[in-house]
Amino acid sequence: MEDILLTFQNTHHSIMAETLLLGEKIPVKVMPMPEAITAGCGLCLRLPEGDCPKALEILEQGSIIPRGIYKKTAGEYSSLPIERFQASASS
Repeated sequence: MEDILLTFQNTHHSIMAETLLLGEKIPVKVMPMPEAITAGCGLCLRLPEGDCPKALEILEQGSIIPRGIYKKTAGEYSSLPIERFQASASS
């Protein structure tokens, strides 16, 4: 399974999201935003795709909503709809 990148409105939300997710044992890493993505504050969180539904649930409970969700496929980043992962969380 590949990694997912979550972008946020600002640096504060990125760091708060990292703190919340690490507290719930979700393996995340703060990293600079890839140049190919022009959304958000310049920082993003990288996490395993399989952890994305749970991560989004935790962030929603903490009132932190990602600005975007991206996946790298064939060398290019594509934006993914948040609904794709929310449906997985409720299954």
